[in-house]
Amino acid sequence: MNPGLKYWAFISYSHADRKWGNWLHKALETYKVPKALTGGANGLGEPIPPKIFPVFRDREELSTSSNLSSTISSALQQSRNLIVICSPRSASSHWVNQEILDFKKLGRADRVLALIVGGEPNAADGKPGFDVESECFPELLKYALGADGHLDKSQPTEPIAADARPGRDGKTGAKLKLAAGILGVNYDDLKRREEQRRHRQVRVVVAVSAALVLTFATLAGVASLENDSQEIARAG
Repeated sequence: MNPGLKYWAFISYSHADRKWGNWLHKALETYKVPKALTGGANGLGEPIPPKIFPVFRDREELSTSSNLSSTISSALQQSRNLIVICSPRSASSHWVNQEILDFKKLGRADRVLALIVGGEPNAADGKPGFDVESECFPELLKYALGADGHLDKSQPTEPIAADARPGRDGKTGAKLKLAAGILGVNYDDLKRREEQRRHRQVRVVVAVSAALVLTFATLAGVASLENDSQEIARAG
């Protein structure tokens, strides 16, 4: 990671979605990158770390000021990626939109990722079957900034989005998609490596279980022989 950047990601969310913020923060910081990938170079020629740590998540309610706090602004400046937890609550959040705007103004619009946890993407654009209130993408996420640093609705964007809603990516798949985006690696490659790791872990568990069963069976057999010997001795 660029030495001038402290955090691998900044998580932006409505405080109504705090439980998702808590989950994502822990899921990313405790995720261990597959050893087969660590140390290698990602698509940008940068080294892939063994962990995605640290990740910034603000824990306090923001003040009523029209500007972000100095702590939040500093964390945004020091973050390599911005992850927006998307729901109808965050879509209407002034602060979430402000964090996206400030991050894009840093010239990192290509490092904005989305995690959908509720609502529907682009519902506000007349998507059939959905009302405007179902929109989950904050407006600042849906469009690029113009040369003047303001929202330009003539330049729609398609953010990389993981979808934790039921029947979609699920929590595990969503976590891996975001991890791939943060690390700058191919999602399918990361998913395959993760599946290989899980298979190895299953094989280890099966082998250990089989060894324990064999050990207990052997001990039971020895105990049975000892009992038989004692019975014969008493009978004699």
